[in-house]
Amino acid sequence: MPVSRRHLPLFTAATLLGGVSPHASAQPRPPAVGVAGWPSRPVRLIAGFAAGGLVDVYARLVAERYTQAFGQPFMVENRPGGGGTLANELVARADDGHTFLATSISMSAGAALRAGQIGYDVLRDFAPVSLIAVVANGVLVHPSVPASTIGDLVRLLKAQPQRWNCGSPGSGTSGHLAQEYFKLRTGTEFVHVPYRGTGPLLTDFLGGQVQIVVDNLPLYMPHVRDGQLRLLAVTTPERWPTVPDVPTVAETVAESFSVRAWFGVVAPSRTPAAVLDAMNATTVAALAEPRFADAIRQGGAEPWAASRAEFAAFLREDMARWAEVVRLSGARPD
Repeated sequence: MPVSRRHLPLFTAATLLGGVSPHASAQPRPPAVGVAGWPSRPVRLIAGFAAGGLVDVYARLVAERYTQAFGQPFMVENRPGGGGTLANELVARADDGHTFLATSISMSAGAALRAGQIGYDVLRDFAPVSLIAVVANGVLVHPSVPASTIGDLVRLLKAQPQRWNCGSPGSGTSGHLAQEYFKLRTGTEFVHVPYRGTGPLLTDFLGGQVQIVVDNLPLYMPHVRDGQLRLLAVTTPERWPTVPDVPTVAETVAESFSVRAWFGVVAPSRTPAAVLDAMNATTVAALAEPRFADAIRQGGAEPWAASRAEFAAFLREDMARWAEVVRLSGARPD
């Protein structure tokens, strides 16, 4: 069943901000933030997932603001593959001072899952620039699943282990490790079916080829509202503002369960600190503006402003968290 086109414009950067994408700017504005001699040419902002996904959406939002602030176009390039690892490797090797990475929780989750198998070290090879947004994951089911509550689903999975398919946007994504964490905490089993991004996963989910998904909530919400999918719980510690009537996993079937997907921008570790500071300041200022913050909320996320030091500390904690989930669950790349 194809994804309905009428829902797709909600998740484009230009529509969210009511303007045009950075690619459409005829003439870059003069720099609003001073970094001597930088940027000297257009800047690449690499997104490790396909167009239309949340990494792509937030990349285009901040690219527009960076273009305005620094006087050179920030061009988003989609380089999907390997749950974001192909883009990560490309940016880790970049040494031109004009290449950055729009990333997400998949960076830390994927590194945990593929320890010893990837050609970069997240904490050594990347410098945090800025967080952008935080998103709840949802536990969703196709209407064919005979479960109307999260408790029903856990009982069903325990009674019929390995019968049900649970899809993810790819091995090492937050959707994959969130479901592994869910299995670990609830004592359930199901079959993991990895896809190459949310787009093909959503198509098969709507068609019933996979029956369960634990993934970033915003892209699924139009179909929940239409009755094509059923949202049973959210994975955040507290109920999520956009769906306040939906319970959390923690309050129902797994006490203290917590998964929050994050999105942000990082740079190769060789990038000058002055550039990183200027980009962070620009992002934090944008997130404080009601119009920009509301654009993020319209997509079902919450703005998340942080200093570079705060982002670095958070990233270290996230890496350790997912390494422990992988160790305890025995999760492996599919």
